[in-house]
Amino acid sequence: MPLDHMTLTVPQAKLEDIIKFLTTSLQPLGFKEIKRPLPNTVALGETAPYFWINCHDGDAETQEAIFKKQHIAFSATDAEQVRQFHAAALKAGATCNGPPGLRPHYHPGYYGAFVHEPVFGINIEVVSHGGDN
Repeated sequence: MPLDHMTLTVPQAKLEDIIKFLTTSLQPLGFKEIKRPLPNTVALGETAPYFWINCHDGDAETQEAIFKKQHIAFSATDAEQVRQFHAAALKAGATCNGPPGLRPHYHPGYYGAFVHEPVFGINIEVVSHGGDN
């Protein structure tokens, strides 16, 4: 299952530094800033956003809260594989962070499920882009 997208959470004070590093060092691979859709959120990628950077406000957040802002998504072949992931993750001790379903606010056909894994609480997603098939 390939990686679909991920989110890195960084301190607000270091946001511009990490964006400059990533866009400069990965430019030979076609990596660039795509958009800033929300305050403190930056989308990076080649032709479409798949690497997201969010900010946290430093000492005001606990390490646990920061871990929960980390996000990694894996590509599924279809919606059934998304459902199977969600069921297996819950059985393995994860907590639901979004049941399997369509998420048209991302784009038509986006079918995903989210869990917080049981060790650090990192948000893990599996997504299919082919709808509920």
